[in-house]
Amino acid sequence: MSNVFYHALGKVEHWPELSQIHPASLTYDDILIMPQSETKIASRRETDVSVQFGPFRLQKPIVTAPMDTVSGEKMAALMHRLGGLTFMPRVFIDEALAACERLQKAKIDAVYSIGLKNAVANATSFKKLGAKAILLDVAHGGMKEIIDTAAEIQQQLKLTVIAGNIVSYDQAMSYKRAGLSIARVGVGGGGMCITRLVAGAGFPQLSAVFETVASGLEIIADGGIRKPADFAKAIAAGARVIMVGSMLAGTEEAPGEVVGGVKKARGQASEDYMKDNGSKMGEFRSAEGIMTMVPYKGSAEWIINDLIGGLRSAMSYTGAKNIREFQSKAQFVVASLAAQGEGVAHIQNDNSR
Repeated sequence: MSNVFYHALGKVEHWPELSQIHPASLTYDDILIMPQSETKIASRRETDVSVQFGPFRLQKPIVTAPMDTVSGEKMAALMHRLGGLTFMPRVFIDEALAACERLQKAKIDAVYSIGLKNAVANATSFKKLGAKAILLDVAHGGMKEIIDTAAEIQQQLKLTVIAGNIVSYDQAMSYKRAGLSIARVGVGGGGMCITRLVAGAGFPQLSAVFETVASGLEIIADGGIRKPADFAKAIAAGARVIMVGSMLAGTEEAPGEVVGGVKKARGQASEDYMKDNGSKMGEFRSAEGIMTMVPYKGSAEWIINDLIGGLRSAMSYTGAKNIREFQSKAQFVVASLAAQGEGVAHIQNDNSR
């Protein structure tokens, strides 16, 4: 990971010892990647963006979110072809196992999501079908039961178990002590998530990446990705892969039909999702996600290419040939609100003359 922040006149500081800003307050818009001197990357084509992620060798450090309006078998096939990976959503177990069997027959890797209920039995069923990894998909990954269950599955089945979501160094270290190696990081930053508005819980996403990467775990940066620059910044900060959800909603490969030029998109904690999956709203449960309709976008391939193109460009600005070099050479600079505004297209069309 890079935790180097440029100060001025060649001097640098290291996160979390920052003089300009609180280290736990950073989001992607708060920083920029510093262009470096005397770089030797003549073309973005020279950059290698492949990574080892758990048992998977990925040609691109991108995974899709386990949302039922984003990730399905068509998305898994596309991600397989492009060199990424799909996280299949939590659905009724028979449906999930049938999808796993079909994907395994097509030799398409995916990560399969389960909850705490019947976790060991369900993980066993997925392993029998050939799955290499599962996600223990629970909103608050800091619960002791999550850690204990993930460790139990991993020890009993020799299966890669990914858990989360977490945001802090202490949470990440509790995973590491339990023998876990991969964590999903981010609370409240997703495009269809309202946890911070409902529960008041969350953590600025870039700081969450810094915090958890410091533990030595492999980190999935999940949430807050709205543009290619965010993707590149998360990788520079040490994330192994980036999880993308709402950006891919409305694409051809996302599950659902196009009706009137739009497709449904919803968070897994939305009231709409819970109604369809047997959960009831009431005194002990509030919706922490939304449902919306998004314009049909065509293939997800162009979105993925745009994200990876931004990453390659960022690597060329730092003179990095591969992800490891990028994470060691990258330096950040804190961007004021004025600097953030300066960085967007601001041409003015004056038609008065």
